[in-house]
Amino acid sequence: MNFDFELTTLWALVWRATWQAFVLAGIIFFLTSTMHRWISPKWRALLWAIPLTRLAVLLIPASGLSLFHFLEFEKRNSTPAAAVSSFESTAIGFTSRPDSLQSDHRNPNTAMAQEYHASNTPVILPQESQTSVPISRSGILAFLWLTGCCVLLCRWIGSKIILARIIKNSELLRDIGLLKLIEERQKRDRLWFPVHCFVTDAHIGPSTCGFWRPTILLPQNLWSDFGEEERQAIVNHELEHIRRCDVLLLLISRIAITIHWFNPLAYLISHRMRREIEQAVDSATVKNFDEQARHAYGELLIRLARQTQGPVAALPMAGKRSALRARINQLANPVRESRTRSAFAICVLLIFIVTGLSDVARTEEQPESNKKSPAVSTRPEQPPESKPQDQYFVTGTVRDARTGKPVSDAEIRMFVASEPVVNQRERKGITNDKGQYRIEVPLGNVQIWFPTLKPGYWLLPEECTQALVTTAENPVLEHNIKAQSGPIWNIHWKGKLNEQQLKFLTAHLKDQPIQYRVSLGEVEDDAKRDAWLKGEPVSFQKAYASSVSNLDQSGRGKLTQVGTSGKYILTLVNMTAELIVETGFDNTRVVSLKQIPDTEKTVMIDASGKKATVSKATVTLTDGVPLLTFQTVAAKPAGYQRLTGRVVDEKGNPLANVRVGVIEGLKGGGSGETGQETKTTDDGTFSIKLPIYDNQVFNNQQFSVMLTKDGFAGMDSEIVEAKKDFSPINFKTLTLQPGHTLSIRVLDEKEQPLAGAILEPGNDYALRRQITRTDSAGRGLLKNLPSGVVQVSVHWGTKIKWTNLVISKNQSKNQEVTIHVNEFVPATTSKVEKSKPLAVGQIAPEWDIAEWSDGQTRKLSDFRGQVVVLDFWGLRCSGCVASIPAQKRLAQKYRAQGVIFLGIHTADGEMSQIKKLKQSEQWTIPTGIDQGTSILDSETGKKYGVQGYPALIVINPEGQITFRSDVNPPGDREAFMKTLAEASGVKWPPAENATQAEMIEIMNQLQFTILSQEIDRVLKTKK
Repeated sequence: MNFDFELTTLWALVWRATWQAFVLAGIIFFLTSTMHRWISPKWRALLWAIPLTRLAVLLIPASGLSLFHFLEFEKRNSTPAAAVSSFESTAIGFTSRPDSLQSDHRNPNTAMAQEYHASNTPVILPQESQTSVPISRSGILAFLWLTGCCVLLCRWIGSKIILARIIKNSELLRDIGLLKLIEERQKRDRLWFPVHCFVTDAHIGPSTCGFWRPTILLPQNLWSDFGEEERQAIVNHELEHIRRCDVLLLLISRIAITIHWFNPLAYLISHRMRREIEQAVDSATVKNFDEQARHAYGELLIRLARQTQGPVAALPMAGKRSALRARINQLANPVRESRTRSAFAICVLLIFIVTGLSDVARTEEQPESNKKSPAVSTRPEQPPESKPQDQYFVTGTVRDARTGKPVSDAEIRMFVASEPVVNQRERKGITNDKGQYRIEVPLGNVQIWFPTLKPGYWLLPEECTQALVTTAENPVLEHNIKAQSGPIWNIHWKGKLNEQQLKFLTAHLKDQPIQYRVSLGEVEDDAKRDAWLKGEPVSFQKAYASSVSNLDQSGRGKLTQVGTSGKYILTLVNMTAELIVETGFDNTRVVSLKQIPDTEKTVMIDASGKKATVSKATVTLTDGVPLLTFQTVAAKPAGYQRLTGRVVDEKGNPLANVRVGVIEGLKGGGSGETGQETKTTDDGTFSIKLPIYDNQVFNNQQFSVMLTKDGFAGMDSEIVEAKKDFSPINFKTLTLQPGHTLSIRVLDEKEQPLAGAILEPGNDYALRRQITRTDSAGRGLLKNLPSGVVQVSVHWGTKIKWTNLVISKNQSKNQEVTIHVNEFVPATTSKVEKSKPLAVGQIAPEWDIAEWSDGQTRKLSDFRGQVVVLDFWGLRCSGCVASIPAQKRLAQKYRAQGVIFLGIHTADGEMSQIKKLKQSEQWTIPTGIDQGTSILDSETGKKYGVQGYPALIVINPEGQITFRSDVNPPGDREAFMKTLAEASGVKWPPAENATQAEMIEIMNQLQFTILSQEIDRVLKTKK
């Protein structure tokens, strides 16, 4: 991070607090001076605390009611957010996010194959970046200011230490009369905390200190130099300080002076507040005194002021700064109080709190140049020095990998996953004649997203989706791209879009001309290629080579042949076709065409006899060059599917304006957002009408809805299968639980914060809408999370981590979580060999545990002679967390019989999150984290041969395994489950329309029954 920049920013906050406090102090001085008799000292003290609070708190909330709207000294569009928001993307079309969890596996390259595009982006040229920034004068001043703050803070801490020593060396008060007085005042005033009173030999006057442990310090000479009535007056004075919590006002004063040690204003305001505090306490102390007693009290103050002053960390009764003259004058002429005057003072106080402790609500405005065009354009003649510090760019060149020549007219696209507006997630630029491009991006993580090169060029798969990172030290990131060359195929698409596609396209294009995109992907696996062409679910272990191109207004364009296998899938807007090319085939010298009977395939033969076959196309030749023409007809609506439901809160109250989106997928395949959504009405109901087309697959189509509303936890509904008769799908009543907020700080291996890291909850589609980006300190705030376990992915360039975080129902317990991310190392194999499970009857091996939740150490041999139940589980396993109620019931049932229940978490666990879950679920059994680095190499799990999670293993007193839940019982499993369900009192198999909550309840009951049976059997054998 830029240390000079951070200090300068902090210094700017100090200056803003200073002038605003000055304005407040001036107004309050005028008000208290002119209305001295109308506002009593206790209210004047609180009024003076307001400018002190403004000095102590550098960041205050913005409000339209702020007093400083009329006194704004700074530019309102100077915030970093203004520069970020100056960019608007021109990205359009059917896009998918670069997330395998969200893509539709029917077409793994959906984003590349079904995305429409407009190419009116101006050419943008690279610009040199500054790599070093000298320390400014303001940075030096800010450093000196910070040094002064540290000195005063050390002095303050030292005074607290001195005070603590004085109290430690003092004796408790033994005066019966004063003790009785303190006890009576505690009951009468209902003081929050018990008051402690000490007598000290130190040369100090009567003082008060402490909030949680209020303490009165009385000098030893009080009993020799003062009478009983004077001592009672002194104690009453100090008790009044405690009742008013004046130590908190003193704390605000100390913080303000520490931050503004150079500023006389802080000392003046603090002195004024201290004077009003003492006057208020004096007024309360002598409230029932006659004139003679008031006179005696004034003399008492004068005598006390002559003594040595108390320590800095305490509040003395009569010090040098207590303004004795003003206090004594007030004793002779007190301010009269009344309900009317108190009500007036309270109104004035509230007005100053609302208007004085809120800042100007700023509006961020984009520069006019950015409003005119949504594309980012950096002019060549613009000098590097003119670039604002809060702008970040990716720049570089695209060159031919073989010749090194620049590639012009390449459309380079950057994907910004954290943008809340979908249309702004894509940033793009076009290379100039020198192959140069320049794209404005936010600070931190961005991703190259399938660039479109001109015909004749394509990119290797690893070049298409690379993760990049801009930083404060490197705001202009250079990324050069190597383009591969290949043969060109002429394409002509003649077709129309259906109603739904046109509606989606129009909404994204607005007034821009329609321009379609086509792609060619290398799919070597014949079975996967056939499944893709049939519309069946297809998945890939790794990315495949592809090329993307744009068609002109007439549907004509060119596609580049990629890779070496010659086996391709053509994706043309709303259809797919197959292209098979023999090695060495020359598509510029085709001499003959042949239609294969009873198929839609055409064979092309070149001059050397090599062949290429294309499906669903009409092929025509011009001078030996083929033109592949594809004729499609827009799919017709076969019917309409209506989705309905009602959304309520946990109390059953209807929720209006809940955002309802639709998720569509295939049974056994992938799923994705349809882009269609609505909002609930005032009574919480929603209804969405989806057109179903005659080219869609009806026998395995599924729908669910995702619900989001600020303040509530986002959720996906259960998946419901569609019916061929298009009967309405009613999701019935969906309940949104309260949403929770979690602050996350992202650090690298060297404990340095990572700015611009992407934080994305990954449990379901609704939660993914809460995706966010960390700030300059590496902090990000995830909102609207459900209680329980939430999986979060963190991406910062090539540093990646997936972690499971526990969200408590009690928001106060959701403290900031620190996540360390390392360089991502892909697995060397996609298949993990499981260890052979230890059979029933074998001796259970000793475990290897890194850490236990209760901090104790234990071995399996410690429990020889007892029944032990091991629960192998993990936070990432939803079934494991869902089975906790069964584990709690079992532990409660067998506690008196000495059965030991222990949990063993996979090696990727974090103890802080495990403890948080245990506390939230009130789950008391000790849990250990397995040795290892991940779920794949958990040492104890491998020893026992755990086949899946959760796995429950029962060990008898002799140390033998008698039962394990992760291995199917011998015999007919279905018959076994029916018998178990009958013993558990539940229905098996469960009803088809059973909800997720009902299924969890059933599985918990089954688990409780079978474990009880096994434990009882072992206990009987033991007897």
